[in-house]
Order: sequence, then structure tokens, then C-alpha cells
Amino acid sequence: MASQTMPNAQSIQPDLVTGWRKFLQDIGSVFEIKFIMFARAWYWYLVGVLVFPVGMFYFARALAPDSPDAVRRAMVGTIVFGATMMTTNMLAQSVIQDRFQGRLKLVITMPVSRIAYAFGVLIFGSMLSITTIAVLLVVALIAGVEFSLNWAFVPIVITVLLTLSGLTLFIISYAPNAEVGGLMSNLMGILLAFISPVYFTMEQAPAVMKVFGWISPLRYAADGMSTSLAGGSDVFAEVALLAVFAAACMSLGLWKLRWRES
Repeated sequence: MASQTMPNAQSIQPDLVTGWRKFLQDIGSVFEIKFIMFARAWYWYLVGVLVFPVGMFYFARALAPDSPDAVRRAMVGTIVFGATMMTTNMLAQSVIQDRFQGRLKLVITMPVSRIAYAFGVLIFGSMLSITTIAVLLVVALIAGVEFSLNWAFVPIVITVLLTLSGLTLFIISYAPNAEVGGLMSNLMGILLAFISPVYFTMEQAPAVMKVFGWISPLRYAADGMSTSLAGGSDVFAEVALLAVFAAACMSLGLWKLRWRES
């Protein structure tokens, strides 16, 4: 009878993934979990984009002067409003549901670090926001809005999404339950968009909005997008200011991210 050799226990142990490779895999795992959940009802997300932000565009267009610049600014305001609404709403819902429905404990015990979890969620939220912006740009083409895309549009979008994501993580860290957390994020997103001069310039804004416009990141995002969609590229001041907002808000958001369920 042929002799059988027992396999070396050390040889059958799986290789442990550590360091940056594990960090990146954890980010991908969190993103994959979020994406699978989103894919089950993606059409409701699309309906939300087409109904509310697009409705706001046609409402703003009806009030705006009949000029290419005014119509373009109405579209820019809609893009900023839609990205704000989707970032704050979808990102907040994702984190809040993980925290209050028991999923966060599973993520922690995988184990996944807090930073890897935050990056995975932020990438997912950014994907939704960028999709929203792309859909609204297609709507702008269909509606006959005159605009021209160039490289200056990209850093504006990235910095404003990081700003909104960090601010959302910071706000919902104070949520005592899922219902209040959802209300807090929705109010923050909608109010921030409505009291910022995004549908019109600072010169056209009422006095109260002018005061808030100096400290609102959405105002600088709208100004930068208006310049970019008009074919200009002089957005360095807006990008620099939004980068400061993004660094501050992301630092606060990651610092206050609740790494437990309640």
C-alpha cells in the first residue's frame, strides 16, 4: 500500500493579506456591499433625479431671464442642488442604516478599519453624485442649454463632493436614531442649497444670501461650474477655496464618524 504523506499544515494556510493591499481590498469590499444593495432598486434613484432636480431646473428657468447665461446658471444651480441632495441623502442613509440596523458590527468584525469603511462609503456616494451630474448634463443637452465642458469642471466636482461628504459624516454623527439622522441630513442638504446663491450670482442675491454666500462652499462650486460650462478655465480661486473646505470637512467627518452602532 502506497504510503500517504500528510500535507504540511503550514502549506495549506491561506496567505494573509496585510498592509496597503488589505486596506484597498477592504475599501473595495465596502463599496461592493453598497453597490449590490443599490443595484436592487437603482430605478428609484433615477426617478428621484429626474423628478426633483429636473423639476427645480424648469422652475428656475421659468423665472430666469431668457438669455444663455441665465439659463446656464439655472442649470448650474440644479446640478449643485442635485449633487448636494444626493450626496447628503444617500450617503447619510447608507451610514445610518449600517449603524442602527446591525450591519456596522459585521463590518467591524470582518475586520475593516474605520478609515477603509469611510473611504468605501465615500466612493459609493461619489459614484451616485457623479451619476446625478451626468444625468443632469444630458437633460441640459435635451433642454437646449448652451454649455461647453472642459477640464476645469472636474476639480470643482471632486472638491465639492468631498466637502459635502465630510459635512454629512460630521452632521449624522450626532444622530440619536435613524429617523432623526435622515431628517438631519435632508434638512442640511436642502437648506444649504436653498440659502446659497447657486441659481443666481452674488450680485443678484438678496442681502442675507450675500452674507451666507461668502462662507458657503456651494456658492464657490456654482461660480466655478458657471465659468467652466461657459468655456472658461479661470477657476483656480474657486478650486483652492473648495479644497480648503474639503480638507476641513473631511477631517471633521472622519474624526466624528461613529464607529459603533448606537
